[in-house]
Amino acid sequence: MTASLRHLRPADDPAGWKAQSRLLAELAKLHTEAFPGFFLTTLGGAFLRLLYESFIHEDDGICIVAEENGRLVGLVAGTMAPSGFFRRILRKRGLRFGLATLPGLVRSPVFAARKCAGAIFYRGERPAENPDAALLSSLAVSPSCHGKGVGRQLVAAFNDEVARRGGSAVYLTTDNQGNDRTNRFYESCGFELLDTFQRPGNRTMNRWIKNVA
Repeated sequence: MTASLRHLRPADDPAGWKAQSRLLAELAKLHTEAFPGFFLTTLGGAFLRLLYESFIHEDDGICIVAEENGRLVGLVAGTMAPSGFFRRILRKRGLRFGLATLPGLVRSPVFAARKCAGAIFYRGERPAENPDAALLSSLAVSPSCHGKGVGRQLVAAFNDEVARRGGSAVYLTTDNQGNDRTNRFYESCGFELLDTFQRPGNRTMNRWIKNVA
């Protein structure tokens, strides 16, 4: 399967704003379907819409979607400058992100507060050995398209965009345990396991990297 890929950039007219608002809702829905119960998913659809809006609107953000017959079937998003990107979107959209997480705080105050704190202090976990590496933050493919090559298309397009912008490498983090399929996928895409580290809560993460220059 070869999907049609599209790089998302900010809309510059009212009609485009409306279409982009609908697209953000579709991106959040796709993310939720692809990652049920995962960290960002637990923060809610409003949080996800704001996050993907940031990847689209910030100059160092990258957001590419895959479509089949006009239907969204995949997305990849990240940033050329992880630490600055997350600090900046918190400064620009911090209040909106806070409001977006209110439903989760009502449902489960302690759990949601811990997740929000993690999001606030997240800086991309860029490897010290590769300070110029771009972050592939999110790759989501519709469950109906698993095994059809959409993920590989999106990863290749992301790598190409990083190289086009002058980047030399792409890195990502993913769970070490209970996540063999995802780790094998990135290895098959040419990524190398750089290291393994611990996040709070005894969550073991793998950090993968690939040179794209």
